[in-house]
Amino acid sequence: MYNESLEIRDRLEDILESIDLIQEWSKGMTEMHDFMISPSRVMAFNACVMRLQVIGEHVGKLLKEEGKPLDKYTGIPWHAIYGLRNVISHEYANIDEDIIISAINDDLPKLRTVIEELLRQYT
Repeated sequence: MYNESLEIRDRLEDILESIDLIQEWSKGMTEMHDFMISPSRVMAFNACVMRLQVIGEHVGKLLKEEGKPLDKYTGIPWHAIYGLRNVISHEYANIDEDIIISAINDDLPKLRTVIEELLRQYT
């Protein structure tokens, strides 16, 4: 039996987990150079990008949910998040690193706040 609230909550929890991981892996890294100074940091950058892809995938699914759980949060560019997922998935070699750094440092904290609020609604 399909439970829309459960599915939404699972997606929101996965998004929050991805935000947590990205923030842990990118701690102290504010520009692209910070990621490029060692192989382990390059790997951290790649892992962050993959988790941004996960976030975008879940956002894309949530945008299609009947209850439209994201609609009232107009301050978050949901379609741009999904669009970034598409770029990561289909044009990985053409990723603009500045956009990734901005997403990590500027956008994820705002997204976290909204996802936490949404999770309270679906718990």
